[in-house]
Amino acid sequence: MRTFKKVKGAPVFFVDSRLHVGKITDIILSENSVKGFWIQTSRWWSKKRFLPLERLADEDGEGLYVKPGTALIPIPHKAQRFSNGNQPLLGKAMVDKEGTTLGIVEDVYFLPDTGKIVGYELTEGLFSDLTQGIKVVKPKSPNIKWENSFIVLTES
Repeated sequence: MRTFKKVKGAPVFFVDSRLHVGKITDIILSENSVKGFWIQTSRWWSKKRFLPLERLADEDGEGLYVKPGTALIPIPHKAQRFSNGNQPLLGKAMVDKEGTTLGIVEDVYFLPDTGKIVGYELTEGLFSDLTQGIKVVKPKSPNIKWENSFIVLTES
């Protein structure tokens, strides 16, 4: 299992040449999975690019490695990002189907090979986190609706 906090800032290399591609600055999401990574390349004039999750070959303590022949592509126009962009998932309130606020999204847990989202780390504030611990919500189904200012967990 992987989290955004663990991969943010991780360097990305080509597996065959060990050349540095860039670093991970965000993840690209769909409603129930991580599709890939937003990469800040090493060149100052280049834009951030999209690395599809299926193009990852390996990872170790030094970083992530992409398969030979991988080309970073422009970010899809309406891509949902976790921490940046027009409506990032980070910082949104998560509510259950009855409308009860569960907390504010702090991180996302996903499977590294498939990208399936298996949990959301929520906070209810600093005092609550210190006394009760950080809450992790693991939805039973991927039925999650993203709204402009909150996320609806249809089943928990």
